[in-house]
Amino acid sequence: MTFARLVIVFALLLLANSVGWVRLASAQPGAARPHIVYIMSDDQGWKDVGFHGSDIKTPNIDQLAKGGARLEQFYAQPMCTPSRAALMTGRYPHRYGLQTAVIPSAGKYGLATDEWLLPQALKEAGYRTAIVGKWHLGHADRKYWPRQRGFDYQYGPLLGEIDYFTHAAHGTRDWFRNNQPVKEQGYVTQLLGADAVKLIDGHDPKTPLFLYLAFTAPHAPYQAPQEYLDRYKHIVDPNRRAYAAMITAMDDEIGRVLGALERRKMRQNTLIVFQSDNGGPRSAKFTGEVDTSK
Repeated sequence: MTFARLVIVFALLLLANSVGWVRLASAQPGAARPHIVYIMSDDQGWKDVGFHGSDIKTPNIDQLAKGGARLEQFYAQPMCTPSRAALMTGRYPHRYGLQTAVIPSAGKYGLATDEWLLPQALKEAGYRTAIVGKWHLGHADRKYWPRQRGFDYQYGPLLGEIDYFTHAAHGTRDWFRNNQPVKEQGYVTQLLGADAVKLIDGHDPKTPLFLYLAFTAPHAPYQAPQEYLDRYKHIVDPNRRAYAAMITAMDDEIGRVLGALERRKMRQNTLIVFQSDNGGPRSAKFTGEVDTSK
């Protein structure tokens, strides 16, 4: 696949997905292929960013929106799996049977292996490909896992909903790096941000990078470190207080990722995309902060 065709494919992928914005910086002289950082939040409502008038603080996302193109008429699939499948394939999910619901923890199926995915196309174009964050396109069989679908590097959960402190989904730990289970402590959003920063810091800027940074925030369960909950003491409803805290924590990590791109002198040759996978839910159980010392 030529790079020109790849650019067309990527543009079509953007059109297939959710409300968001795009920032395309002018390429550095002689740089034929821009780095790509595709940031996806999980179940974040259209209104729930500062630049749309929300009281939720998102200064880093707001700054990117201010300096880029705001795509205000995008439409998304209504759930996690269909949205992510559309992004990875550039095709409507009903073409491969993932249009109706999310893949449950007991599900044995995944994104069809005869689908040609975005990371596979980018690898052919010479990119190093990495997913840091949520996959939710198949977990029961390794043939569906990210490393088997074109990603050189993987870190994070394979399922959808995950406890932000225990890293477990439905009683089973769901936390992996390059196909191997990982046991570590920390708040999921901050762990994902730190890993993305580490990846960028160790990357050779001469090689084009595709980083798919798929946060689980602010998907339920609604949990946040106490320091972030304290920033929203004025919000009476505990669900919305935690939800707001989760988005601000994610925004802080996005800021750190952008800082890493600056340090590595990659920012001016990077296409940055932000979107939510679908709109925000109206109901989710609040579990608050978790005491990880127990």
